[in-house]
Amino acid sequence: MFRKMHTKHHAAGNLLRSAAFAFCSLFSTGVYAEHINTEQLDLTQTSLEHLLQLEVTTASKIARQVSNARSAVSIVTADDIKTYGYRTLAEILSSMRGLTITNDRSYDFLGGRGYSSPGDYSGRIMLLVDGIQMNDNVYNQSYLGNDGIIDTELIERVEYVSGPGSVAYGNNAFFGIINIITKNGHDFDGGQAGLSIGSYDTQKARATYGKRLSNGVDLLVSASGLSSEGQSLRFPEINNWIAHNLDAQQNQRLLTKIQGDSWSISAGYSGRHKEIPTAPYGADFNRRYTYDDTSKFISGQYHTNLSNQLKLSLQTDYSDYLYDGRSTFSGNKVIENATGRKWGTEAKFVASWFTGHQLIFGAAYRDDYERKISTPAISSNRARQSTSLYLQDEITLRNNFWLNLGTRYDYFTDDGDAISPSVAVIYEPIPSYTLRLSHSVGHRTPTAYEKYFADGHAQMSNENLRIEKVAATELIAERRWSNRSRLLGTIYQQSTDRMISSTAYNNIQYFNAGGTYTHGIEFEFEHHAEMGAHIRTSYAYQNSRDAEGEWAANSPHHLAKLNLSAPLFHNALRAGLEVQAVSRRVSALGKVAEGYALSNFTISANHVLPNLDAALTVRNAFNKRYVHIAPDYISPIALVEQDGRNLWLQLTYGFQ
Repeated sequence: MFRKMHTKHHAAGNLLRSAAFAFCSLFSTGVYAEHINTEQLDLTQTSLEHLLQLEVTTASKIARQVSNARSAVSIVTADDIKTYGYRTLAEILSSMRGLTITNDRSYDFLGGRGYSSPGDYSGRIMLLVDGIQMNDNVYNQSYLGNDGIIDTELIERVEYVSGPGSVAYGNNAFFGIINIITKNGHDFDGGQAGLSIGSYDTQKARATYGKRLSNGVDLLVSASGLSSEGQSLRFPEINNWIAHNLDAQQNQRLLTKIQGDSWSISAGYSGRHKEIPTAPYGADFNRRYTYDDTSKFISGQYHTNLSNQLKLSLQTDYSDYLYDGRSTFSGNKVIENATGRKWGTEAKFVASWFTGHQLIFGAAYRDDYERKISTPAISSNRARQSTSLYLQDEITLRNNFWLNLGTRYDYFTDDGDAISPSVAVIYEPIPSYTLRLSHSVGHRTPTAYEKYFADGHAQMSNENLRIEKVAATELIAERRWSNRSRLLGTIYQQSTDRMISSTAYNNIQYFNAGGTYTHGIEFEFEHHAEMGAHIRTSYAYQNSRDAEGEWAANSPHHLAKLNLSAPLFHNALRAGLEVQAVSRRVSALGKVAEGYALSNFTISANHVLPNLDAALTVRNAFNKRYVHIAPDYISPIALVEQDGRNLWLQLTYGFQ
């Protein structure tokens, strides 16, 4: 009955949430990660999240890693977002190597590296915006759809770093990290207005102003609003029952950034109201069931040189999350609420005291002073604090051979401590070829919901829940050539310990299950032609097994992605084609969702009229019928049908 329930192997609730293989050689075609001496860079001008992994963008628009990153990195740029008409972060992520999105008509759930349990929004892939963690502190939920805090038009790039990242980011960087880098005010250099209309009676309006002022301060302010009526949906499992006009949503967003030479302040707000058509938890069908999610944050950063060999970055942030759910059960109105508030601070140092060593070390403190869940049956509020210390050393053994060592210690007042070590060897046998071999350990603490929620009827708390851990080993081969092409290949295996799962629906208690195991292989190729064409394609094979050795729920074995764009009519137009293929999946209860392939087309034009740009996107262009596996709390609905062919027209006008 309650919003945050869960069934076996699903982190359910409010609805967010081969045996042998060959690794092909990359040295016949190929992508180079050129090593650049980071001592020559002004690291104080780099955001906190990039002190461990710096990158720049070359003239060919291929992102080049310049530090010895342990993991494989994929990037979607602002040009990609415009070319392919991405409206939400979920659409961006679904185009990236090895990632999947599952939608249950309430939230978008992110999966990667073989883990994609429907309804699991518990934060096993960390979401950052300009280095600030956006997962809430009640459910560790990431907001990827129209509930997300950033308009896609404000995104400079999205980075996906696969594999455990706890040594750099601590709790929740379990299977990977998503980092959104937002645009600066001077990227707009004036005002901009956007108006969009689309299928399902959807409209969006946005107003943005950005400028670098005469005193050098960079200012960005943006506000937007979206409204959609949604569609009526038919559910064959319930005698072809139709949910009439129960799919609507509205969203409002606000983002402000102010930056100086050595400091920055940013703040954001997002509020979404969503009608839920699936009547989860046994709610009354064809009655109003609504979610309201509100997220806010404010952060500040300061960078300075303490000496020629020591640099300091300071960061402080505050964020809160509010949830309000209203539903009807057996004719009775039910109201549920959740509140999460937290603040944190971090000091990070970069030192070059010793020849051949680049040290990064620091300390962080976080106070989750409110983690509250309220239902008609129970109210729970458990605060906690955490303290972290970390150290990384990048050692230059030869001019083409590096060793990267790191470790992190985290202490949580309610869960104890965790140590996350990492080691990587990076070797460039010849210029333009890079090999990386790494082993990392990550951790995730139980959420407040998993550990403390109880309703006296369907779910019990378990204060004995322990921290879950993951260990991953990965071999990465990469080649770049002509500064325009990039080829990446990885082999990985990972295993979890004390994975947090739950007992069956209607008798729920979270517990530390046995380990899970995944092995996989991924390829990614990207090329920018001199005439303006661009291709990015990827393939991922993953074999993930749960604690009982069964095929993991909602984990497709094969994922294939293709993005192709080219200029038309002497650059007057640009066409973008996107194809995404996902193989069959199975639910924890044995229900099969067949594989599918989707095609999306976008035509965009700059300066249709003076200062006016336009773009038209057709998603699911061939009107493919396909389904996503539903979380088990949407009972008896096992599969949720997704959108058919739909259109999105976007007009953007710039005021200089």
